[in-house]
Amino acid sequence: MKLVLAISIALAMASPALAFNLEWHGDLNNRASYSTQADTSTRISSDSAVYYSIDGQDNITVPAGVDFEKNSKDAGLFAELKYRLHMVASDDEQKVKGVLGLEFGSNKYGDAKTGLGGDNRDTLELRWAYTDIELPFDSASRLSVGLQPVGYNAFVWSDNAAGVKWSRKTGHFAYSLGWWRTDWVPTNGAAGADDNQNGELYAADVTYVADNGNALNGFVIFRDQGEDTTFGATSTTVGVDDDLDGLADRFVTTTTGGTTVTRDSEIWLGLSGKGSWGNLSAMATGVYLTGEVKTDSVTDELDRSAYLLHAQADYKMDKFTFTLGGLYASGDDDPNDDDLENFDHIDISTSVLGSVVIFDNFADDNSPSQAFYVFDQGYKIIYLGAKYALNDKTDVWGKYFWHNTAEDNLLGDDEIGHEFVVGASYKIMKGVTAAINAGYLVAGDALDTLSGGLADDADDIFRTDAKLQFKF
Repeated sequence: MKLVLAISIALAMASPALAFNLEWHGDLNNRASYSTQADTSTRISSDSAVYYSIDGQDNITVPAGVDFEKNSKDAGLFAELKYRLHMVASDDEQKVKGVLGLEFGSNKYGDAKTGLGGDNRDTLELRWAYTDIELPFDSASRLSVGLQPVGYNAFVWSDNAAGVKWSRKTGHFAYSLGWWRTDWVPTNGAAGADDNQNGELYAADVTYVADNGNALNGFVIFRDQGEDTTFGATSTTVGVDDDLDGLADRFVTTTTGGTTVTRDSEIWLGLSGKGSWGNLSAMATGVYLTGEVKTDSVTDELDRSAYLLHAQADYKMDKFTFTLGGLYASGDDDPNDDDLENFDHIDISTSVLGSVVIFDNFADDNSPSQAFYVFDQGYKIIYLGAKYALNDKTDVWGKYFWHNTAEDNLLGDDEIGHEFVVGASYKIMKGVTAAINAGYLVAGDALDTLSGGLADDADDIFRTDAKLQFKF
């Protein structure tokens, strides 16, 4: 924060001579949530985790029966905050911009970072740090270098990454090329080491925007990941008595077996579009995932073949907006063959769908594959809803979701349940919004299986969220 303050003061003092502008923007969000089941909000992996099923083993630790039944130990209420601030320094002609973004969150009230006293000093995250310039030999082109928002497709990759991106707009078309580093492991000349430890991402897209605003986007993203993970290994620890006094002086751990992914290459080919025709608007996305996974196991090479489809239509009638949509992400029907047919994304958020119980729509950084049964079984949803504008400041809405997995070989059934959502939002003043919604999930047979077996029935789940958000 001292560095940020020093930069702000320096730019403020120099701005009359340099003709630079300095802007602060923020997204300050406090929210609270209550659920009859604490386990529904339990996440078991990071957004970017990749699922593998090789030789009958998978790299995701699946709990042996998740508690989807109500009990007195469920911690049903929590409150959390997420504060995002970013500073933009630019010249008057917007030919160069420097952006620094910081984030605090998501932190629950009362945890180690927001405990009594509020004196924790190690809680800030670096979210953005990049420079965006107009190329001097082509005013239609820009080059952005550093840690920056990516935003290729909402269902493939919509978060942040460090890299270099060239973009150009001319007429109805816009293009971009990008290189991104996903991880970096220094080799230092170690025996047998090479650059395969490093992960690379290459992306390109082209967008056509018609005069009426309708748009079509095509993209290709190639991720070449080095050694990613070893799983399925057995570890044995034994004590060694060096001085023969009958006591262990040291311990030795021996690891045997397991599968190591030595190379994972993924290629996403996608096409999306959006348009409006009078009171009707629609958007659609189709993505095909191909590639191969090389391992050191008996099954040396596995082929990827998966896809995702999404479509949504909205119709406005007076103060009403009616919505109909659906999503399908393929799953893997045989974890023991040489094919990986489950759809994988890079880093996305599913808050746009509006599900409260399953996808936590007031959280802007949750991904669908964080629920372990989506990794290999895939997901399919049909949803519909209606929103009514009471006035310029107040909206109320209702939605229905039918949640299912795409495959049912793991759970014996594909129905997760029927979710009903109601909500309301109110604009208190410029930039400040308060909102609340609630979801009720009528549990399906797939949740019965996850709850410990076909003989046990999962309870229906209620969850409500509320937030107070200040954006500037």
